[in-house]
Amino acid sequence: MPQDTTGEAELEVVGVAHGGYGIGRVDGRVCFIPYALPGDVLRVEALRESKGVLWGAIAERICPSPHLIEAPCPCFGDCGSCTWLHFAYPAQQDWKCRIVRDCFVRIAGLEVAVDCVCDENLCLGYRTRAEFHGDGTRLGFYALRSRRVVDVAQCPLCHVRLNAALERLRATTREGAIELMVNPEGTDTLAWTMRPNPKLRTAFPLANSLYGRGRRSSFLFDGTPIVNGTFTQSSLLLNRLLRQTVCQVVGTPSSLLDLYCGNGNLSLSFADSARVLGLDHNRAAVRAAEAIGAGTYRVGDESAFRKALHTETWAVVLLDPPRTGAKGILDALVACEAQHIVYVSCDPATLARDAKRLAEHGWRVARLRVVDLFPNTAHIESVCQFER
Repeated sequence: MPQDTTGEAELEVVGVAHGGYGIGRVDGRVCFIPYALPGDVLRVEALRESKGVLWGAIAERICPSPHLIEAPCPCFGDCGSCTWLHFAYPAQQDWKCRIVRDCFVRIAGLEVAVDCVCDENLCLGYRTRAEFHGDGTRLGFYALRSRRVVDVAQCPLCHVRLNAALERLRATTREGAIELMVNPEGTDTLAWTMRPNPKLRTAFPLANSLYGRGRRSSFLFDGTPIVNGTFTQSSLLLNRLLRQTVCQVVGTPSSLLDLYCGNGNLSLSFADSARVLGLDHNRAAVRAAEAIGAGTYRVGDESAFRKALHTETWAVVLLDPPRTGAKGILDALVACEAQHIVYVSCDPATLARDAKRLAEHGWRVARLRVVDLFPNTAHIESVCQFER
């Protein structure tokens, strides 16, 4: 548990850590400060110790960072949905690349070049999916590192159609967790809850729940099925950047194994010219991908992944694992006979951990790119290509 130490201190922020916190030092000890930016000179208060490091809060910006801008949201600093809304572009991109490079040096012992691709026209208004929380009175997002609900009328990161859906949700219910997904180029709005909610179904005809009955609602976007209650990137618009990057890196293989394939987001486009097999544990997502009729998609867990890696030879193995990484299949992955491995990651620390293991078994990083799917937040998506 965190322990109170000293009351306050003055420090300079020298960088940004994985997770988005500013880094400074107090009496030689590392201190993490939420909302602090590189170049800030701060008076920090509420210092406390946790796991050998200090944590503090900004009491005063003595000398603001050159990257500091005014955040276009009255909830910023309280709402935990975004923590970099005050961080200017292109410095955000530069620091995301630095964070990835630092993870590879510290964790994998590898010096790698990292570049970034983004769409600066979609720094705001890009989110098409979000989970909102209600406590009976307030409806919005959780506060940073808290379960306290911050009432949010409109979010600057949300697409105009998602903000409109939030307004409709507010008139329907203000209790529980509700995930909304909108089609930015259509009229579809999916709503997802744990338990059935008749009021929600009246306001959102495409609503489903984990414990409800009936077929899950879905719609097609860019030829990919978007299925209620299954994983989809937070922005269908910026997801195009990810798909373009993966296509560039994968090239034109004769065969492709897609692990943790979900709805086939990253592999359906290859099925016209290559033999494609996608595997994932999520039955609803896999069935929707299979119904497209391009490629073969099957339900399977990591034991099925390992079997596919052992029993067949693939030109390219593509994987997009959860935040915890691909530790469960690394033995099979490092031994596979593929020409390339393309690893899509939402966590640079677990990517670096797995890259270390691959490097120890004869694989090298051929290309590493940050795809900024989450502007104005510290979330980082990476595409890493390995070759023998």
